[in-house]
Amino acid sequence: MLVAPPDTETLSRAYYELSRLGAQASGEKSPWPYQPNSTEELLALCAELSRYDPRLFGILVEYLLRHWREIRPQDLRSHYAKMATPQCVAVLAEFLKSADPGPEVKYFAEYLQRGLSPVPFQLFYKDLYTPGGKLSKRSIEESLAEFKKWGFLSRERPTIDVHKKTSVGSLDADSRRNILTKLFEEKGELRLGDYLKAVHEGVTRQQALSDLKKIAKVAGSKRGPGARWVLKKVK
Repeated sequence: MLVAPPDTETLSRAYYELSRLGAQASGEKSPWPYQPNSTEELLALCAELSRYDPRLFGILVEYLLRHWREIRPQDLRSHYAKMATPQCVAVLAEFLKSADPGPEVKYFAEYLQRGLSPVPFQLFYKDLYTPGGKLSKRSIEESLAEFKKWGFLSRERPTIDVHKKTSVGSLDADSRRNILTKLFEEKGELRLGDYLKAVHEGVTRQQALSDLKKIAKVAGSKRGPGARWVLKKVK
């Protein structure tokens, strides 16, 4: 479906086309080499383009969340055969399930995912980070569960409300442990709030405390939210 990695003009045209459907986006009607004949074909195209642009991925999650009733999922699925990685649609659907636990949204998302298998582990976003660089390493170690379920790696949380700056995404136990270990390496000691801030409030306070207790202990006698935590000594 893609003829080449997108340039700035192609991405701007994608924003423009999605804005015409009602997405929270703005762009320009720049020239591009595509002629999608339906909403569903445009969404399939933009799903592949989004592997080069986290902003576009977030626009798609927000659009699907608000307009899923207007989309014919069987028509969207009909374009999978032309896509290099139709699993990127499965990832979009995974974030829908995380953002809205309603049963109908879940059924819609699961239908988009049916018959697809995870890809071999790889970074979701292409040409975004320097290979082997710091940000690339963090994407691998702190990847969101929604990406990992389908074989992709990324820590970029899509924004589903640009006005409230609300994002969505969850962390599995391995990613949370990697984040926590890195924090202790940088700071030496932590408070509960430091950890919650690092995971963007993506876990409950109860889960955060449980994570801390697995690898750390309270330093001193002070307990509660203001307690300081240090790593347990390895015996």
